Amino acid sequence: MKNHRLEQLYEGMLHELRTLNDTMITSIIDFPKSLNATVRTMDALAEWSKSHPFDGDREEIYFFKYIKPRFQCWHLYIIELYHIISAAPIDTDKIIQKYYESELKVIDRYFKRYALYYQYYYADENARDKDFFLSRNHKHILPELSLFTKSNSFSSSLDYLFAKFKALEMLRNCIIRIMKEHHRNSEIQSLELMLKEKKQWWSGNKIELVELAYGLYHSKRINGGNAEVGEIITWLEMSLNVDLKQSYRMFLDISRRKLVSHTKFIDEMQTALNSHIQNNYGPQPTNNK
Repeated sequence: MKNHRLEQLYEGMLHELRTLNDTMITSIIDFPKSLNATVRTMDALAEWSKSHPFDGDREEIYFFKYIKPRFQCWHLYIIELYHIISAAPIDTDKIIQKYYESELKVIDRYFKRYALYYQYYYADENARDKDFFLSRNHKHILPELSLFTKSNSFSSSLDYLFAKFKALEMLRNCIIRIMKEHHRNSEIQSLELMLKEKKQWWSGNKIELVELAYGLYHSKRINGGNAEVGEIITWLEMSLNVDLKQSYRMFLDISRRKLVSHTKFIDEMQTALNSHIQNNYGPQPTNNK
């Protein structure tokens, strides 16, 4: 159920959030306007859903299992991150570190509280999709989630919970990034040193790695296509020990290329690999005796 209008709506929301805050949306600088952006987008998504009736159960399940949570998770993420950052203590690095560690434990408790459903989400199971993601089956909604889910055509039993799971995963990645910046804590220092010794490192240009990240995102090869570009970039940062905080601006530079291919680095990879195969595994010369 891919739709060009929905992609435009989603990318427009992300662009607005990045403009209001920072390119990776790891801090909330303008909370009211950020919240307004997500609310307007959710309203637009609801209007789109109303004007585009689902073509059967399969299409409706896909919308409530993947599309709506993908949008709504940003609304929940903005709220959670704003309150966490606002309540962060102004103290020593050790105290700040403990504060963020406690927030990670809160996230972990939420996943454990809904362990059965989180496993269903994490493993991308589908056995009970008709119970969980059809608007006519609200009887399966958890009582404690009834306040967040209205019984109408724009909701299902678990779409809110799936959005919450995704928001908390994003929040967890963000908190880990913040903790990394406060790495003076001795235990984290030693852990990072141990991990760093085992890590590979990126020796190319950062813009090349951003090109690769967006290539992976748009080709939907990570987590079945459900990984956000920010998650892929965080993964590459941690795996290759590189800072890509300006990734969105670098991607804009890529998109504005006039004389150079938009996929310059990926093209170079293709050429290098083809050359290696031709030189080492190509047809062998025939021996004429």
